[in-house]
Amino acid sequence: MENVLFEEWAKKWLEEKKNYVKESTYCNYRTILINHLIPELGKYCVLSINSNEIQKIMLKWSNNGRLDGRGGLSNKSIKDMIVVLKMCLRDAQIDESQIKNRGGSLYPDKGKKDPNLFALSEQSYNLYINAILKDLKPESLGILMCLYTGIRIGELCALQWSDINMEERLISVTKTIQRIYLKSWESKGKTYINISKPKSLKSERIIPISDAVYKILQQFRMDDSVYVITGKEKFIEPRLYRKHYKNFIEQNSLEYIKFHGLRHTFATRCIRAGADYKTVSELLGHASVNLTLNLYVHPHLEEKRKCVNLL
Repeated sequence: MENVLFEEWAKKWLEEKKNYVKESTYCNYRTILINHLIPELGKYCVLSINSNEIQKIMLKWSNNGRLDGRGGLSNKSIKDMIVVLKMCLRDAQIDESQIKNRGGSLYPDKGKKDPNLFALSEQSYNLYINAILKDLKPESLGILMCLYTGIRIGELCALQWSDINMEERLISVTKTIQRIYLKSWESKGKTYINISKPKSLKSERIIPISDAVYKILQQFRMDDSVYVITGKEKFIEPRLYRKHYKNFIEQNSLEYIKFHGLRHTFATRCIRAGADYKTVSELLGHASVNLTLNLYVHPHLEEKRKCVNLL
């Protein structure tokens, strides 16, 4: 490994990983390597890559890492790339202390989080529900289901009536739809639709159907092979369904949040209503309760006031 270039090792590592990860994960690793890691580190000897070099590259990506030349990458994107880099280097049996600062990598301050990813207020939530009920069809039913179940958009697009047990009032989440980008070493690559198991083992789950949703689903019940949010035996991919969602918001003059914000709204409402965190975590299909706590449990000022008054 002493004189092996990172580019040479990375390609070998990637092909080995292909046997152990999901297709979408493999394509993501491949894109990160081709677009960012190999252009920056490809000509380095694997053993010469250290924490100082990584930190310099992170700052470069933060300031001017976009491929279109329009500024820097988000910390989320940079973290994803560093995760892939460290996996690659660990598998090369490099001493971890060589690629890791004592305090870990330092990510530049990017300011506030995405303002469009938040939970709907009670007033906005009711406006959404009323707009859905006024124009109830398979496309708007999907929005309602996300607000009442927290299902991810890829899982929702893959949902067929065979996945819904009306007798037991249960939804089985067993698959997801993604458009995957397979990056080529020589050219731009191609995209294709992939239907596979959900994000993780915990993502395969059972979601009970609430009374409100059950009554509505009864109106739409169709053959098992039909996709729930199209009403046909043909699915809609997440990218196109997001367009339907955006049109729905504009037509009804509703407050805009990203589609994932509906999932955020479901989780926030559950927790504020007193649901325990473990149950909410399992409904969402999170890998751990800690992820649920970090994303959705944010005490309000009044709760903090009650806490200090306990003393």
